Amino acid sequence: MISIIVSTRKSDTQLARFSENIAHTIGVEHELVVIENDRKYSLCQAYNLGVSRARYAFCCFVHDDVSFETENWGKLLVETMLHQPDLGLTGVAGTQFKSSYPSAWGQSPALGRFKKGHIFHQINGKRTYLEFDTNPENSDFDDVVCLDGVFLFTRKNIVEKCRFDEELLTDFHGYDIDFSLQVYFAGFRAIVDRRLRIVHSSGGSYSPQNTIANRLIARKWKKQLPVAAQVCSLATWQMRLLDCENWCYFLWQAAVRKLSGR
Repeated sequence: MISIIVSTRKSDTQLARFSENIAHTIGVEHELVVIENDRKYSLCQAYNLGVSRARYAFCCFVHDDVSFETENWGKLLVETMLHQPDLGLTGVAGTQFKSSYPSAWGQSPALGRFKKGHIFHQINGKRTYLEFDTNPENSDFDDVVCLDGVFLFTRKNIVEKCRFDEELLTDFHGYDIDFSLQVYFAGFRAIVDRRLRIVHSSGGSYSPQNTIANRLIARKWKKQLPVAAQVCSLATWQMRLLDCENWCYFLWQAAVRKLSGR
């Protein structure tokens, strides 16, 4: 029922542990669609190619250094999506507000209260738990507008309509923000599912390519941004004020770096 699509430079032997973990935890019929990608494709190209090869009705895009600790996670995600026809995208971490400023989904501390979800990082044997919100209501789900690309779950017919923008994003960054916005503006909901417990063997990194991708995305969606999940019930003036706060924070940071010579 689920096509797991992964872009990787690893050999079949190196991917064996990743494949075995999925097989032991997913709980439903699945296939692993491996796109061998030693910089032959951008990540958008690799994922679109994976979709063209996928045989099942649901697609999962995941990094090759992830392991799953939730039993029957695939069954849980499929059942949730089948019972909510307006649900188009599921992840483990994201934000309920996306500013027009060209930044990643985390954005500035001023928008920290809109972060949702959680994830484990395990690097050099040390495990760190990142909880992006306190979740006072102890809910399993939260509506968001952007998701982190470490894990994305959707229907195949949605990703066939909202393809990863390989013409705009020609590297390995920004694909998650742009795809999330495509799904959201196509009229589908995006959510964080806290029942899913995954461990990522990487802390991520930020490079000049991230900045380039974020600027391209901001330009593409400038007429629709800022945007907030409907559950936030923010008026237009409130979104504009938050957007202004975010811009001021990053411009101030840039000025500080310039003055300090960094």
